Amino acid sequence: MTDPAGPAQRAGARLDAVARGLRHPRRQLRRFQAARRRRLLEASRRLEASRRPDASGSPLPEACLVCGSTKTRSQTIHRPKRSYELRICSQCGYVSNGTNTVDYTKFTSVDRFELTARVGTADRPGREFQMARMGVQVLGRKGLRVNVFGAGRSQDYLHVRRLPGVERAIISDVVDLGLDEDFLNVRDGTTERFDLVVACEVVEHFTDPTTEFRRLFDLLTPQGLLVCSTNIYDGGNLERQEYLYRRGHVSYYAPRTIARIARACGVRFDFRVPQMATSTGGPRKRYVLFSPSADVMDRVALYFGQHMYAPSEDPNVVLTPKTATSLPVAGPPPSA
Repeated sequence: MTDPAGPAQRAGARLDAVARGLRHPRRQLRRFQAARRRRLLEASRRLEASRRPDASGSPLPEACLVCGSTKTRSQTIHRPKRSYELRICSQCGYVSNGTNTVDYTKFTSVDRFELTARVGTADRPGREFQMARMGVQVLGRKGLRVNVFGAGRSQDYLHVRRLPGVERAIISDVVDLGLDEDFLNVRDGTTERFDLVVACEVVEHFTDPTTEFRRLFDLLTPQGLLVCSTNIYDGGNLERQEYLYRRGHVSYYAPRTIARIARACGVRFDFRVPQMATSTGGPRKRYVLFSPSADVMDRVALYFGQHMYAPSEDPNVVLTPKTATSLPVAGPPPSA
């Protein structure tokens, strides 16, 4: 005869083991990362399968870089200085401007980056500081580690270090321009994880969006928050979307594009309107917030229950003299 206490005891032992594991942050982090890797591997397999030839051996139409769909169309946009070949996905709404690339790894001086009101200096905080300040308030805890990702020439990290609750703040980018000793080259990778990652005007430069977003998400702790600033495609006339043709802007995301990326990478997301979208930023400017934690996203909602807009830079800042060299409009792509 089976002992009725046996299954109950075994179930209780399993629950105790799970509870012990969850009490150890390293075990919890390993489980979280393993589950994320499984989801990303499956998404990668689906994308690879979508790019294979059909049964007749004919290559499929060019697949979307985000969702892998072959339901894409091309559109040529003629501008005064050059033309652009766009690829628009009907499935997820992603717009690729693949010939508008800039190799930022070749930059040797911060003077290659333009100084605008959003770029923080040693004396004046800019948009990255405001994004970080909001993130710190959302998280509402001490000992925070902050990564200002794709900082360029911005010195907002100096102001972020002085925020209450921040224990450490570093900058990261694809090239070290000598701004700070505490620099992380994102191409080298790191085992360090951050409570808050700020990516201001960065994600529109992603040539491989799913892979590069994944790199951002991998920098987060399980209770971390990523805050991005970019324009979001509203489905309007692409000829009039000036943002898409700024030098280096190769990726333009619709809301459902962001949803697709978030689902594939196992994170949650939200859109919020920064204050400067009501003036100089234009109506398509958004902060996009991501987190693997439902609790953190609840805190985002609570924050915006008290704030109509997300904080941003003062658009009325007068930059004189302008010490940066403006980047010219990109010339035509090289011939094949």
